[in-house]
Amino acid sequence: KTAEEVAALIRSLPIEEQPKQIIVTRKGMLDPLEVHCLDFPNIVLKGSELQLPFQAALKVEKFGDLILRATEPQMVLFNIYDDWLKTISSYTAFSRLILILRGLHVDIDKVKMILRPDKSVITEPHHVWPSLTDEQWIKIEVALKDLILADYGKKNNVNVSSLTQSEIRDIILGMEIAPPSQQREQVAEIEAQAREQSQMTATTTKTTNVHGDQIVVTTTTQYESATFKSKTDWRVRAISATNLHLRTKHIYVSSEDIFEDGLTYVLPKNILSQFVTIADLRTQIAGYLYGVTPADNDQVREVRCIVMVPQVGNHQSVTLPKNLPEHEMLQDMEPLGWIHTQPNELIQNRKQVLPAPDVLMHAGIVENNKAWTGQNEIVITSSFTQGSCSLTAYRVTDAGFDWGKKNMNIAGGVANAQAYNSNYYEKVQMLLSDRFQGFFMVPEGGLGWNYNFQGVKHNVGMEYTLMVDSPQQYYAECHRPQHFLSFVQMEEGEDAEDADLEDFLQ
Repeated sequence: KTAEEVAALIRSLPIEEQPKQIIVTRKGMLDPLEVHCLDFPNIVLKGSELQLPFQAALKVEKFGDLILRATEPQMVLFNIYDDWLKTISSYTAFSRLILILRGLHVDIDKVKMILRPDKSVITEPHHVWPSLTDEQWIKIEVALKDLILADYGKKNNVNVSSLTQSEIRDIILGMEIAPPSQQREQVAEIEAQAREQSQMTATTTKTTNVHGDQIVVTTTTQYESATFKSKTDWRVRAISATNLHLRTKHIYVSSEDIFEDGLTYVLPKNILSQFVTIADLRTQIAGYLYGVTPADNDQVREVRCIVMVPQVGNHQSVTLPKNLPEHEMLQDMEPLGWIHTQPNELIQNRKQVLPAPDVLMHAGIVENNKAWTGQNEIVITSSFTQGSCSLTAYRVTDAGFDWGKKNMNIAGGVANAQAYNSNYYEKVQMLLSDRFQGFFMVPEGGLGWNYNFQGVKHNVGMEYTLMVDSPQQYYAECHRPQHFLSFVQMEEGEDAEDADLEDFLQ
């Protein structure tokens, strides 16, 4: 039907106004249109991979009203560029039209507000779009671009600031592009396959069956010769962790849906970078935050210290001792909450979510320690996104504390906790600063803060003392002495039996 209408429209035009070229954005339209345009051999028909959002034009009230009032089939011609071409080129006009239509496709209400910011903006009766100056249009185009990219970023869990200009253009035009993270994964898979194929070696095995026949088999695949590797193989993760310092160059702070009226927390860049560098990509690590209120602004809290206490963790939670840190250097500071890493961001309905175990743990700390009020303490999550690190700060609400207390000792743990929702936390304002420096405190005694490799030594009721020092990395020697003892034994091998004496007469 569309092809018929297009052919009828071309017929009704004088020859000098007939188009030289028609671009078809639906593959199914190409063949019918070719059939109907046999009478017009000079018109070139082209297909396009772009998913242009022309359907969104039906959301424009002017067209919607026309369709609703229609009583018979009718061909109506509109100049959808209005009078734009008087002041701008056709390329700019097309880009502006695509931005508006793509915006309508994403969020019709926001686009209406952007196009008509106040009542003084009018739409001429013979025009489709509001009458605006070129300067106003430029502001609107930027706002529409931000709206489209923010929607894409939320849908694909991509940080908008990490997109290249060509990717931004493809997203706005509707080109089918995979999120950068998926592209990288596909490239890595292809490279790995190529590497495996280049390293294939022919293996010949001779076996004898029950009848005494010799069977010779030559294989070039890894079949039945590949060794089993656990996902939690610490060696691979230890090598990956050496690149964590590169992520500190790309740290993003989430600023969407922030609760404006609360306190603002300032985190020094030096201790945040160090905290990310000593982490692990899969197992969570955590530290307590201590800081001060500046004398000139009681709405700000400056974090001065991260205390790394003895801890064990997994990919969902981290276990800290019940006793809070105690040290003379912390006496002049107030507790500001805690920070922890997580392997990836938790997103529901396109919004970042504070994981339920965090609310349970936060409620448990407030319940067991009078030093925490529950009002000024926050939870900062540091998520390892593709090649970067995303920070979000949350404050647990009163409803969240009630839920946490109810579900703290539930049988089966957090998996059986019921009715967790987004009213139990709110995002708070957080800034990174290099105006002032922070410091770390770590446990005394040489065992370090990471007990994941010596879990039997860690218990919730353990006592510990602190000192000011830079924390060791997750895979440092002091955190896994058993590994180094086994390395030494392997090296000694058979000579281990001999006495370690240079002079046999002693």
